[in-house]
Amino acid sequence: MPVVTDIKTQIKNPDKVSVYIDGKYNFSLTVSQLADYKTVRVNKEITDSLLSDLKKLSRFTAQYLQVISLVYARPRSEYEIRTKLRQKKLDSEEIDALVNKLKEDKYLNDKDFAVWWVNGRKNTRSTSTLKLKAELAQKGINSSLATEVIEENFNKEDEENSLRELLNKKRGKYDSEQKLMSYLASKGFKYSQIKEILEETNN
Repeated sequence: MPVVTDIKTQIKNPDKVSVYIDGKYNFSLTVSQLADYKTVRVNKEITDSLLSDLKKLSRFTAQYLQVISLVYARPRSEYEIRTKLRQKKLDSEEIDALVNKLKEDKYLNDKDFAVWWVNGRKNTRSTSTLKLKAELAQKGINSSLATEVIEENFNKEDEENSLRELLNKKRGKYDSEQKLMSYLASKGFKYSQIKEILEETNN
């Protein structure tokens, strides 16, 4: 049977160890994972079955830490994470396991992501309900959840204020009111809203 010939703490990551089998590096584990496997010790034999399981665990842990770095950069939707993992050529079983682990550890929640997205857009740019729904759809958020989150976090007053801001910003860039209205409509605002705000600002 294979023999564990060395276990070394990693210099760049002291929370992980490198495990050597028969004199060669074979896989890595976190310190806590190593503690769970009492039979993985220097000069101890290891079964082929356990070795295979530990290599899978090592691969999973490395993949999980990479995914965590994406979530730390900014919140992500489940669709975004699955897309990233498919690009890395992971199979569906590996992707499902990673996504489930992220959800279990509270790193992945589509409602939390949608709330973050809507509030971010509301606070940093002029947007509309339709625009927000389209953006959330692109992020894989289903229509019912998108509607729920928008209704809770982006009310009529928010949308009207957003429209006023965009109208005032773009008013001088169009030589006719009709062209301005068409532009605003392309951003997801309803013509009835646009006409109402235009009349208000023209008075």
